[in-house]
Amino acid sequence: MTGVHHTTETLFILVISMWGHTGSEWQYIGNQIALQQPMTESQCEYLINEEMWQATYKNEYYRMMAHCFPTECAGQDKCD
Repeated sequence: MTGVHHTTETLFILVISMWGHTGSEWQYIGNQIALQQPMTESQCEYLINEEMWQATYKNEYYRMMAHCFPTECAGQDKCD
């Protein structure tokens, strides 16, 4: 029997989070939504590309930011 080597690819989810500006820096304010469809990192990076989105902000001190996180980080405030 020939050895078949399976690599386990890390899957990612797209997360959109809310950030507030303190006057000197952007800080995560604790709100997020996560697309519950695991995908490859390259697929996720394609989806969060800024050219794919049109944002409208009426308040310059708040914004939404898109991220790609490994599925094992789901529900955590940060992923190391």
